[in-house]
Amino acid sequence: MAENQGIGSPFPKQLPRTSSKLLTYEGLFLLNQSVDQMVAVLRKMERLPTAYKQSIDCAVTEIEEVRCEMNASFTEKLADRERFDEGRFWKRRMTFEKRWRDADDVYIDVQHREEERKRQGLPARIIVLPWSAANEEKLLAAKRERAENKRNRASSPKRASRREKK
Repeated sequence: MAENQGIGSPFPKQLPRTSSKLLTYEGLFLLNQSVDQMVAVLRKMERLPTAYKQSIDCAVTEIEEVRCEMNASFTEKLADRERFDEGRFWKRRMTFEKRWRDADDVYIDVQHREEERKRQGLPARIIVLPWSAANEEKLLAAKRERAENKRNRASSPKRASRREKK
């Protein structure tokens, strides 16, 4: 493989290869490049007066068949591996994004989506209410008060005596 110079690269030397994926892609590149060169040589030889054109066509066909078989074999395995790696890296990215993302961003995303639907002439799926810290505090206080009232009613003597009668 090209160890002293880059493949189609102006850089004098490639970085050290540690990835078998890189070696596979590089090998496929070199295989296809060599097959192209071989076919070009055979096509040039075809123009010679001593060439047997049917024999050269047969050789080109066999060479192209081998190229296709090798490309298909390697790319099938590469595609499986790439899909696996894609999933693995997607999970890692989602982990990073979860750490960095504000939990309330979902509301902003929903609001943007609803604005987009409105521009498209589609009906709203939800209504985003205006938010304020004061309103939120009032809602939380009311919720706490209801919970406290519920606890008080459950422990009141009237309730207890009603339960005993049943």
